Amino acid sequence: MARLPDLIPFAQEHGLKIGAIADLIHYRSQNESLVERVADRLIQTVYGAFRLIAYRETTSRETHLALVKGEIHADRETLVRVHEPLSVMDFLDVTGGGHSWPIMGAMERIAESQSGVLVLLHRHETADALFHRIHPPAQSTTPHKVDLRDYGIGAQILRDIGVGKMKLLASPRKMPAMDGLDLEVTGYLENR
Repeated sequence: MARLPDLIPFAQEHGLKIGAIADLIHYRSQNESLVERVADRLIQTVYGAFRLIAYRETTSRETHLALVKGEIHADRETLVRVHEPLSVMDFLDVTGGGHSWPIMGAMERIAESQSGVLVLLHRHETADALFHRIHPPAQSTTPHKVDLRDYGIGAQILRDIGVGKMKLLASPRKMPAMDGLDLEVTGYLENR
């Protein structure tokens, strides 16, 4: 596959226009949405008041939730946790159950900050998947697979809320570029 610097002279020579993948992602994120906001209300949690926003995915009809604390501004760093896939076990197992941050720990940390967002991505949990979470094998050899569609869904939810710069409640790791989505990862906050 040719890289952009290689394509520019070729495009100029043949009078062709060029677009980068990031440009296509940016265009589509501005003009198409995979999620629609379906509900919005204040709720009281053990960590105080949060704004609960429900989203429906337009393709799968899955419902995703966002818990929002404080005022969100694109130009200010926002504490963010995107939690996927969501399981009932995530609310029962305070150790995190394989996640870098347990949900309750993330809620507590966000509640301590001026502003933050916890996105809960839902994927239908089968009985077998729930049993596996309750009684995991002694040593798991299969790493958790990341579905790149989840990044896009989470990113669209964050943009709808108004997030721009974000500090992730997560362990540092390689992620797909967020350039085309108008999101900037400014840093990571690992679980204490």
